[in-house]
This record gives sequence, C-alpha cells and structure tokens, in this order.
Amino acid sequence: MLMSRFSFRTFAALGALLVLGGAVAGAVWYYERSVLPEQQRKEAITAMLKGRGPKADPGRRIYDEALESIRGGDLEKARGRLAEVIELYPDSERSGDARRVLGEMNMDRLFARVPMPGKLEYSVGKTKQDNLHSIATRFRTTVPFIKRVNNLLGNVIHPGDRLVLYPLDFELGVDLERKRLLLVKDGRYFKEYGIVSYHLPFPSLPAETTVAESAGWEGSQRIRPDDDRYAGAAKRLQTPPRGQRSGIVFRAVPEGGEGGATAEPGIYLSEADLDELTTVVRPGCALRFLKPTVPRTP
Repeated sequence: MLMSRFSFRTFAALGALLVLGGAVAGAVWYYERSVLPEQQRKEAITAMLKGRGPKADPGRRIYDEALESIRGGDLEKARGRLAEVIELYPDSERSGDARRVLGEMNMDRLFARVPMPGKLEYSVGKTKQDNLHSIATRFRTTVPFIKRVNNLLGNVIHPGDRLVLYPLDFELGVDLERKRLLLVKDGRYFKEYGIVSYHLPFPSLPAETTVAESAGWEGSQRIRPDDDRYAGAAKRLQTPPRGQRSGIVFRAVPEGGEGGATAEPGIYLSEADLDELTTVVRPGCALRFLKPTVPRTP
C-alpha cells in the first residue's frame, strides 16, 4: 500500500516537472524567436541613429559647383555659390576654402580695371585742387587704391587723365578668439585676414569704433599716402583714443618676431595683409570687435 502511494506521488511530481519544463522551454523558444530579435532590432536602430557616420554636407556640393563655374568662366555665378556656402553652411568642411577663394576673387576684381558695381571713371580737371588726395577724399577712396588700380608709379596726375575710382565703404570685424579680421561690404563677406598675434594691455575692447588713421610710418614720423616715401614706410591702422587710453594699433609683424607680450601693444598681421588693408580701408571705416573681452594672449 505504501509502495503504491509512493509510486503515484513520484509519477505525479515527475509529471509536474515535465509540464513545468515544457512551459519553460516554450517561453525560452518564444523569447529567442520573437522578443529577442525585436529587442536587438530596436537596439541596432538606436545605435545607428546615435552613430557618428558621415553627415550630409550640402556646402561641399555647392563649393564644387562654384569651382566648375570658375573653370567655365562664369565668375559671377561662382561668387554667388561661394557666398552661399559661407552664409548658409558655415560649418561645412568647405567653408574655409570658400572664404579664401571668394576673398581672392573679390580682391582681383576690385583692383582690376574691369566693370564692377560702384566703379566709375573720372577725368582729371585742370585745377591744382584736382590732386590725388582731394580726389580720394571726394570719392571716398584712398590714394594707394587709386595708384594701384590705375598703375600710377608716382603722385603726379595730369588734366585729362582718366582714373578708375571706387568708393571704399567697407567695415571691419575683428575676431581675436579665432584670430581673424573680416572685411565686410554692405553687410556681406568680402575677404578675411589672419591675425598673427596680439598684445593688448587692457582687459576689454570697445564693441564698436572706427578707423581713425591709415598711414605709413618711418620711425616716429608719419608718412602720408601721397608722399613718395609711403611705399617703403611701415603701414598702420589705428582706432581713436578713448579717454586716457590710446587707440588700438594694427601693425605688421616685426621682423624676426610675432608680436608677443614683449612687443609694442597692438594687433599684428602679416606685412602683405596690412599693405592690402591700408590700401582699401580709409579713415572713418566702421570697426567692430566681435567679442569685447580680450582673450588670453596665445
């Protein structure tokens, strides 16, 4: 009797275990075939969305189109496409190239005797008042610009000479943090110049100011642009003084140095860039510091 009861209980327990095992096996099979693949698919999608794959760069395509336009001789279309990269896609990997190419194209056209919106031709009169300095003042341009565009070797002009002129109504934007100086025309990018270094002995800058002086210097002597010595003089731009503080001077990098903390106070550019800037920037030009706090000197 006891043996019968034991056998029955044993078989019942074994049956229960088999049922439970079947249920567990079924659950595992369902998980592996249905739940796990779906979970893995979702994780894969999430990983793809968070992944660092190559991002679309429309600026690259537009830049390539601009180069094709240059090769095809359509410079006006190329300028428009390059400006599009700069203004709409500043984070494009081709943005820097677009700035460089457009800047050179703008300067080439500015300095050439070719048509350009705003350019005009002026016939020199017979009065003594019709000299380079007075013409530059009257037409909001500079003596160095007139001489460069019209291939003048000296400062003498004659009645009847026809001069190409252009009003140099530019603005400057200074970004010390990125070490660049922007030349802006009618609110749009025209060209940029690299700032080599700076040494400014004060913690803040005016957000807005002007260029008070554009001149050449020989030692402590100021050389006017219509002086024959101007070509060989050291060029400078300077803002007006503020209270007891002197104006900010834009200088050429000293020979054998970079304009660091031991140099004279100022913002330093290459000699070639400063020569070009003093050619196209006239006194009264608006100048803005994009961040009025002076970053630590690099």
